[in-house]
Amino acid sequence: MKPTEQQKLILDYDGNSVIIAAPGSGKTFVISEKIKCHLRSLPEHQGVIAISYTNKASIELKNRSLSNGDNPKSSFFGTIDKFNLSEIIIPFAKYLFGVPSTDVKITKITSLSHDEIENFNWFNRKLTLEKISDSNIDLLKSYFLKGLIFIESIGVLANYVYTNSVACRNYIRARYKFIYIDEYQDSGFEQHQIFQKIKLLNIKAFAVGDLNQSIYAFSGKDAKYLEELTKDETFKYFKLDKNHRCHPSIINYSNYLLNPKTELISTENNLIFFSRVKGNEQAIAQWLDQNIKITQEAFKIEKRNQIAILTRTTRTGEIINNELKEPHKLSVSNELDTNLNVWSSIFSNLLSFGYDKNYKFNDVIELFTSYDNFSNSDLQKLKSSKEKIVNFFSSNTLNKEELIIEFINVAKIIAPNSKGQESIDLLKSVLENAIELKSYEPANENEVNILTLHKSKGLEYDFVFHLDLYEWVFPNKQPGNNNDFNNPIYGDWTQDLNLHYVGITRARKGCWLVSSTQRTNSEGISKKGNDSEFIWKDKIEDLRFPIT
Repeated sequence: MKPTEQQKLILDYDGNSVIIAAPGSGKTFVISEKIKCHLRSLPEHQGVIAISYTNKASIELKNRSLSNGDNPKSSFFGTIDKFNLSEIIIPFAKYLFGVPSTDVKITKITSLSHDEIENFNWFNRKLTLEKISDSNIDLLKSYFLKGLIFIESIGVLANYVYTNSVACRNYIRARYKFIYIDEYQDSGFEQHQIFQKIKLLNIKAFAVGDLNQSIYAFSGKDAKYLEELTKDETFKYFKLDKNHRCHPSIINYSNYLLNPKTELISTENNLIFFSRVKGNEQAIAQWLDQNIKITQEAFKIEKRNQIAILTRTTRTGEIINNELKEPHKLSVSNELDTNLNVWSSIFSNLLSFGYDKNYKFNDVIELFTSYDNFSNSDLQKLKSSKEKIVNFFSSNTLNKEELIIEFINVAKIIAPNSKGQESIDLLKSVLENAIELKSYEPANENEVNILTLHKSKGLEYDFVFHLDLYEWVFPNKQPGNNNDFNNPIYGDWTQDLNLHYVGITRARKGCWLVSSTQRTNSEGISKKGNDSEFIWKDKIEDLRFPIT
């Protein structure tokens, strides 16, 4: 692939960089090419830190960075939580706090007893290291010594350990020479702090993100940290604003949505559509049954799995899943995916390996360790387990009991000191939930995808049906003071606008926006369905295909 002029400027610059990258602008290509270049210049004992938002994105970045057979050297590819745990907290907290009495387990504060939870009234996601007291640290220390680290506290705990452990900083300085963080608009304060502190070790820093794709404010993430870097004189600021993926009308519509003064690209056709279906979500499912095949033929879409139905809420996705007659697949998240215990991640990735032919067994192993660390005996055991797992998933009936045993055998080899009953219980729960289990399986060529807007981030399809475009739902709002419906209060207009933007830009060829005259609220009550404010914002309808 030949770099564009914008991409070449970034590839040729080797200093600290902040890169604002629009959808379809080739950011993964740029990052992976830069990492390839770095790896070739490094000795065996050094590497790069490459932080992605999800395990799946980490695997993709790693595979693309090593696509030419490049040696990863001593690099880290993974999420920020995994980096904080494996490279900072677990190896170095014991020198500050003492050695835990048992193997470390990752859990939630909410899993504690009511009395214990009250001891954490001081904790919130926006807590910074500067505001945490000695008694707060002592509380986290006491649980660490019991072998417990709380998911919610990983950022602040990693920051504390890094700041107070000379050994930790020396280790990071000696091992890593470059740090990349992708999706930086979804950084929290503690991730931002760690990134800045690592840069001070004379490690070259690269932040990549899109201010318009910030959609996780509800979990303490904020695009302001990426924006700060664009104004930081120690970083060179680059833009990748040329969308090479989407049809020009999709680019026009999505950019105009954010800024009505945007310069529009010349195009013969507007391929953004809008329909208001008469009825509720069940009627939308019937409407989709009528239009999916027509759309596939009109847009010359070879495979049905290149069509996606995106919803704002999981509830709508489940209704469409139950009512839609066209072949389809609903993808949902589950607790096994989000649990940060090492065994949970191993089990989740083994399920992906079992169901997805594009997912390699090596990807499961090397997310946590290197094949070089295993004895010949362990390698033989892993080979045997791999063959058994492949056979399990090839069988007409999945032998769940035997599968669990084999997953545990693999986990014992990869992470022998990270055994967790919670992870085993979560695996059993997924295996008993047909929808959650099927979510690990890619849609076959004849199945339309159904997933939430949040889950669609980072994915792309030929055509998207964007649902849940109702007033009160998207953007979310509530009646004002004294139940005043005439002066409502928006939850977070900007975040919802960004999420709408993300949904539209998942589409390469065309996008159909859909509302209906009725909708079902969270309590299952039918309500009048009015169009979302986004549908008529700034006369944006002029950029849609005129449907009579």
